[in-house]
Amino acid sequence: MRDAKDGTYDPRVAGRTRERLLAIMDRKHHWAYPALTRPGLTRYQLRVHFRHEYLVYVRDFPMLLGRALGVTPPIEDVRAMLAANLYEEQTGGLSKTKPHPRLFLEMMAGLGIGESELTDDGDGIHEAAERYRAFLQERSSQSPWQAAVALLTIFVEGSVNERAELAGTFVRARGERAVLAHPLVVHYGCPPEAMGLTRAHAEVEGGHRGDAWAMVLSHTPDESSVADAVVETCALALDLWQKYRDGVAAIMGLVEPGRHQDGLA
Repeated sequence: MRDAKDGTYDPRVAGRTRERLLAIMDRKHHWAYPALTRPGLTRYQLRVHFRHEYLVYVRDFPMLLGRALGVTPPIEDVRAMLAANLYEEQTGGLSKTKPHPRLFLEMMAGLGIGESELTDDGDGIHEAAERYRAFLQERSSQSPWQAAVALLTIFVEGSVNERAELAGTFVRARGERAVLAHPLVVHYGCPPEAMGLTRAHAEVEGGHRGDAWAMVLSHTPDESSVADAVVETCALALDLWQKYRDGVAAIMGLVEPGRHQDGLA
């Protein structure tokens, strides 16, 4: 929906497609996530988690944005927002930092995890992670373009806090406050100077969330086949993401609360 005054999309305005997408994002949480926010993980467990994150989407995210940009028709505002996102991810130009994949590797170095331990794809990744990665690579360049853009900018870049962030009731920590409160600094000894990725995200992601929703919903009529494609793509992404996170948790040796090692309650 567009604001009657200036024609811009207001992400706070209710709409069926918006609500269907928010219902998906409300479920973008995994039972193993709390383990990453508190002490107790071994270096091996951290390496497993972050190696999968890097190889599944961090390394190639600028390329995935480029694919989505390539299938987007000549809609000036959408292409401009996608291009700005791609520019930041590949160069760090907007946050005046570095390419985000490089910032990720520098953060890992702060944990004592070397680049070669993360970038070697030869060891393979969990089969569920392979499926999720293949899905991102395939769907990011497929039509309708609204689904490709939603997959990357709403689902991948978004979080379980999406509803509250759009409503203005959740505000991301910024600057050194975000860095000093980060679990890797608090619990795992990562030096604050290695947390450039957190600084970059804190600098650009807040306003970026509204842009992501505007790009998609301003050009996705409710009750349309395009809206269905957008929602179905993100719903499938959620299912594959959950299974990917299950697979990584299994390698890490984490057990879902309420379940025994054999998976029986």
